[in-house]
Amino acid sequence: MSAIAKELPVVVGVDGSEPSLRAVDWASDEAVLRGLPLRLVYASLWERYEGDALAADPGKPPEEVSADDIVESAARRARSRHPELTGQRA
Repeated sequence: MSAIAKELPVVVGVDGSEPSLRAVDWASDEAVLRGLPLRLVYASLWERYEGDALAADPGKPPEEVSADDIVESAARRARSRHPELTGQRA
């Protein structure tokens, strides 16, 4: 990898859906494999508009779930998979 690529984090967008949480699994694996930080970015509110449930229960009614709740849920998932992972929230 180039010197610039070694400084960039692995970025993944999360929206609370199961597919986005599986993307967190992949991104956290890649970040650890390459020795890079993981950056979680809130993607959308699709679950509120489509009426689908969140994949991980944030302990709140769906109408009270915030972007921070969704990103924190994804961060917990990444940390449970790789406790040594470093990262950023956005």
